Amino acid sequence: MGLFLRVVAPELGRNNARILLLVLVSVLATGTGWTVRHMTGRILPIPDDIARFLLPFALAPTLATILLNARAGLAAGLWTSLVLACMAGGSLSMLLCGMVATGVSVVLMEGVRTRSKVTRRALMVGLAQVICVFGVVAADWETAEATRTIHQAAACLVGGLLSAAVALLALPFFEALFRITSDITLLELSDLGHPLLQRLALEAPGTYHHSLVVANLSSAAADAIGANSLLARVSAYFHDISKLTKPEFFSENQMRSENPHDELAPSMSSLIVKAHVKEGLSLALHYKLPRAVLEAIQEHHGTSLMSCFHHKAMAQMEFETEGMGSKRTLAPLNEGEFRYGGPKPSTRESAILCIADGVEAASRSLEKVTPANLDSLVRSIVQQRIDDGQLDEAPLSMIDLTRIRKALVFTLASMLHGRVPYPRYGDTGDQQATNGAGRGGPAGGTDAFSVARGGAAA
Repeated sequence: MGLFLRVVAPELGRNNARILLLVLVSVLATGTGWTVRHMTGRILPIPDDIARFLLPFALAPTLATILLNARAGLAAGLWTSLVLACMAGGSLSMLLCGMVATGVSVVLMEGVRTRSKVTRRALMVGLAQVICVFGVVAADWETAEATRTIHQAAACLVGGLLSAAVALLALPFFEALFRITSDITLLELSDLGHPLLQRLALEAPGTYHHSLVVANLSSAAADAIGANSLLARVSAYFHDISKLTKPEFFSENQMRSENPHDELAPSMSSLIVKAHVKEGLSLALHYKLPRAVLEAIQEHHGTSLMSCFHHKAMAQMEFETEGMGSKRTLAPLNEGEFRYGGPKPSTRESAILCIADGVEAASRSLEKVTPANLDSLVRSIVQQRIDDGQLDEAPLSMIDLTRIRKALVFTLASMLHGRVPYPRYGDTGDQQATNGAGRGGPAGGTDAFSVARGGAAA
């Protein structure tokens, strides 16, 4: 298995934690197989030629594929198939059955996101093994028995379900031990009923809406370059949870015209805003969010400059310098005080979140939404992140950035599309015109009814 990984997945072979994970997955699969053989041989009265088809050939490839990738699942599955075939008396037919189960498991389990899908696809793996049973029967047709063949086919299905059950039970243990976040866990976190997201919706509704829009942008951009769109979406949901502590200090939550930053020095404002990253990490740890989401929270601003407060501080310094004339020179402004603490985005998903966060905030200031204006806006944000060095540590190519830009422009254009203006309530002429137009189709009638009811649609 080590030699196989060295050829097809060298990055796994250089990671000791991943090697240990594959070893433990293999031990779990072989241990489960030994337990099945022991129980069927001594406790359950099942003939050996049927019991060997109960072996969990799909367990190792299922777990390794969900936790790592298809290549790791293939390596673990081929190795455990050999071991389990030896447990079954060194049968070549069982080895072939295990190899088929491995191949089908790797194909079906890659990208699986729900526990129910794991179970259903494990049944499909069992069906693939049933085909192997029929192949063995065809090779020895003269001595085959219909009853035994049916029992062997049923044992294949039970073995597939056993593999799924053990894999789902062991999955949380492996995720916690090796700090891996599977798509199954991410999908559970994407539920907007999560307590932290519910708090965000009630206590910081502007930030909640901002997070939803950034999630849609990030997911579309991740799909465009083949990154993990589910991780990008979940990270976007939780990236600004820190604003729960001081929601009024962030513009999207300011329902009144007063801005608390107007009464503060720029350096103090920058400290408050900069602290929201650490406060977000504290909240995420309290709610036991996975490591991948913690990293996204920490990296989504990188070491970028808080330009608003920096410009305000520069203006104040120029004003003070002009007031003192040539008598005294002030110390130069330290730009580092107005930068986030980092680190810079280190994954494709964090880099996408960094870009989408800026794009969503900047899109609010557009006076006229057109494809050309949106493209210019997204280009400027991406170029700004590149020039500032925020994407230096992210594994993104220029082609990736182009695809991300196009996906963001398309998604923004879909979100910010124009609408036909509704007639104002009380305008009889317009309302009658709307009623007249509505007689030809259901849409007009519905709009007129909504206007007549008090402008509910608007």
